[in-house]
Amino acid sequence: MSFDDLLVESNDRIMTVRLNRPDVLNALRENTFRELDEVLSIFATDPSTGVMIITGVGDRAFSAGGDVRVLETLTSKEAYPFAQLTHRVLDKIEHTEKPVIAAVNGYAFGAGCDLAVACDLVVASEKAVFGEPPASLGITTPFGGTQRLPRIIGPKRAKHLFFTGDSLNAETALRFGLVNKVVKHEELLIETRNMAEKILSKAPIAVKYFKRLVNLSMTSSLVDGDKAEIDLYSRCFDTEDKNEGMRAFIEKRKPVFRGK
Repeated sequence: MSFDDLLVESNDRIMTVRLNRPDVLNALRENTFRELDEVLSIFATDPSTGVMIITGVGDRAFSAGGDVRVLETLTSKEAYPFAQLTHRVLDKIEHTEKPVIAAVNGYAFGAGCDLAVACDLVVASEKAVFGEPPASLGITTPFGGTQRLPRIIGPKRAKHLFFTGDSLNAETALRFGLVNKVVKHEELLIETRNMAEKILSKAPIAVKYFKRLVNLSMTSSLVDGDKAEIDLYSRCFDTEDKNEGMRAFIEKRKPVFRGK
């Protein structure tokens, strides 16, 4: 797969997507989101891939945010469809049934922070830094961060980041629940792939259902969430994976899941 703003490769059922604009610290522009949209569609329908990893090219940045040189020229009429595009793509990450992991290798500011937040899991280099500086540019974020970030770290902490533009180092982000794991910088992709491989060893249908249910818990009532949990739990008992998983447990061997 050949793109202008992304490097994409797949092996061992893991699709790795690298934001590839290192000259501008992997700043995100409209074309980046259009390419991400295309890659996500491929990922969602490709039976040979089970987990996506998103990271940045270079040693300095996951993504330093939106491309200010482009944003500076936008009118309000142009900004509106751009925001719609970015929301659609990050929503797609959230609702794609397969897990998506952000491997944050440096700065994750503004759009970069919001992209990481939209992923299911975040593994951070010890050098990672997270922040929300759009107020310094006279704008709010168009990437869904005001809706996702408070649900993860709480409204008070989110307001502090948005109001002040202050940043979080990797350990603080871990303590706040924004990050799942902090690793040595040089081991970031190794550790992220290890996490992806552990996920791939589990039943794909069960993982898919867990993603759907946890996402639902963020927006639904407890009553509706409980109903969905009961429904999806019972559906598992119609799958070959359930038979294989329980048989393997009883036989004291590793299960071989087929996603059926």
